[in-house]
Amino acid sequence: MCAAISVGEKMASARNDHLMKQPSVIEFLTAEGCSAVVIHKRMKAVYGDACLTEGKVRKWARFYRGEDPKETTVRDCKRPGRPVSATDTMHQQKVDEMIVANRRVKQKDIANALDISKERVHHIITVHLGYRKVSARWVPRQLTVEMKAQRKTICTQLLEIFTHDGERFLRSIITGDESWVHHYDSESKMQSMQYRHKNSPTPKKFKVVASA
Repeated sequence: MCAAISVGEKMASARNDHLMKQPSVIEFLTAEGCSAVVIHKRMKAVYGDACLTEGKVRKWARFYRGEDPKETTVRDCKRPGRPVSATDTMHQQKVDEMIVANRRVKQKDIANALDISKERVHHIITVHLGYRKVSARWVPRQLTVEMKAQRKTICTQLLEIFTHDGERFLRSIITGDESWVHHYDSESKMQSMQYRHKNSPTPKKFKVVASA
């Protein structure tokens, strides 16, 4: 089964394809004797917004002018130095492990831990791993599984009594209220932000928490 390709990777691949194709077009039209202005106009009609700027078209046209098309190349020559490897599979896996271990980890901390640039970390997180940082959603209060089950049981019993006694049961109800105040410094919306995939559930932030 083929691995799923993110939208960002598809867009980046299409953009790279355009950048590889257009110099070849410029080379061909320059060999035919077309001026840079005419070349840019014809390419703009085909590639639209993805077309190179007129300045870049002029630059490529100057480069190819007077050259033999059979001997020129549009591929980049090998450059000295270490090849770029910051976005390889190993780094992607390490970044993913750090995010799973701590959903609130900062890109700066990941970059320092893996000894790569923050820009590469952001690229791995958003393009390759498909994460996005979302803030927690406010909900009224925190309820445990036992508390939810207890509330369901009580509500069911009250409905059964109302079904049996009707209005007489409602008239026998006495309501009351009490307030418990617990002071604490709540977490800000920015502090609650976590890395999540697009289809992952939004984290919750409780307005009322259990008293210390």
